[in-house]
Amino acid sequence: MSEDIIISSEIGNKEGFISSGIEKLDRLLEGGIPSGFTTIILGSPGSSIEILVKQIAHIGNVTYITTEETEDEILDTMKRFNWKTPNINFVDISSKYYQDIIKGEEKRVNIYHQRTKLNLKELIEIGSQGMPSTSKVEEDFLAILSNTIKNVENNRIIIINSLDFFMSQYNQEDVLKTIYASKVSNLKKRGALLIVMTKGIHGELFERKMEGLADCVLELDVIQKGSSFERFLSVKKMRNFAKKIGIARYTIDDSGFVLEMIERIM
Repeated sequence: MSEDIIISSEIGNKEGFISSGIEKLDRLLEGGIPSGFTTIILGSPGSSIEILVKQIAHIGNVTYITTEETEDEILDTMKRFNWKTPNINFVDISSKYYQDIIKGEEKRVNIYHQRTKLNLKELIEIGSQGMPSTSKVEEDFLAILSNTIKNVENNRIIIINSLDFFMSQYNQEDVLKTIYASKVSNLKKRGALLIVMTKGIHGELFERKMEGLADCVLELDVIQKGSSFERFLSVKKMRNFAKKIGIARYTIDDSGFVLEMIERIM
């Protein structure tokens, strides 16, 4: 049984909830994100999940851990939508990572440049010893993630965009342990931890583990109907709030992420 609800009237801040900064999303969640909740946001390619999290960030009092874009790229997008950017603490892992890659490539180029100056006999001797190792500038980005969340202020929104990066750098169990520790830290501080992950690329088992760990699961999908596309946001899970399970169509316009209609799953 389902019930269609047009999202129209405003909703005020409710005690024990943290606003997403998007009034209609707060209405879909019937008050916002419960304090202390860890929310997994799953998005299929083309779902514009990156716009959603930037729009949430513009409310302020946010720690934004970015692995997909640099801080400047995020701010440029937010300015394009005319969103304010107050009190956002960026942890720019994206820039750190690309700096490490550039440094590693510079060392590799230097080694080959030095080789060109060697004579044939010296090159043969080096070749018999195998490829020379290059020391990489490596940072423990998973530790940066853990320490950032551990040191964040109380009642603050934390956005991780996205978990895909950590999955490409570390094994699944290490990532799960770090996310679980982050969940515990967020619960104690009564904040809202939002974790972005691309749907369907890390294996069904890992996805189910993440959904099981989360207090709330939001899923963004794009469905093709003929020559057009429709976007849907589903509230798949809300711990202790079963009546909040539902789905809503959404669009992206000049103002950003716009929810249109809720269908409650009764």
